Amino acid sequence: MKISTAPRLTLLSTLLAVASLAQAAPTVDIQFVGEDPNAPVLSTSFSDDYATGRLSYVDAAGRSFYAYCVELQQDFAPASLGMKTYTVGSFSEPQAAALQGLFSTSYAGLSNAYQQAAFQVAVWEITHETKGGSFNVSANNGDFFFAGLSNIAAAGAADLNANFTNQVNSYLAAASDYQGPARYQLTRLDNKGFQDLVVATAVPEPSSYAMLLCGLLGMGLIVRRRSVR
Repeated sequence: MKISTAPRLTLLSTLLAVASLAQAAPTVDIQFVGEDPNAPVLSTSFSDDYATGRLSYVDAAGRSFYAYCVELQQDFAPASLGMKTYTVGSFSEPQAAALQGLFSTSYAGLSNAYQQAAFQVAVWEITHETKGGSFNVSANNGDFFFAGLSNIAAAGAADLNANFTNQVNSYLAAASDYQGPARYQLTRLDNKGFQDLVVATAVPEPSSYAMLLCGLLGMGLIVRRRSVR
């Protein structure tokens, strides 16, 4: 699979823009740009030799954002097809809670293609596993599991695959244990012909709301003093 090189993205501002579009209408037009050229190629119980990691998209206004795949039965829409229309969907309650835990604990700390690939596999475990119990992507565990990294030397394959499995499972364990506030607004984008996606928008910290409120109150006092004069 040839992987396109994605442009440098302004993540927070773009995701906020995409989320506002999703709230304003039931559909949004987006175009696939590419994957990280360093994305590891791996196999799972649902896929073979698949370049895995975060995906780069652009909306109709030219704003770039990142997304993760939430299903493996279809491929992403090639960039050559241009803009495709996605419907704003929703996750089941258990999936929404698990994904919120995953994003809230691990999303901000992803710093390389290896971690992004492990995070993507964790997303798939949450959205594909149907046998219940604790999330675990170890080989032959449940319906969905990690089968191995591709194109690696046989001599070191066992250790590399074990390390990757442990990385994914550490994300899943943190997600399951999370009891804190929702740090992200998660938006599901559905398309009948192509992969469904999840887009994360950071939720402002309570202190940010407090500062905003103080600023608005301060402006109100200034306006009131001027009107009294």
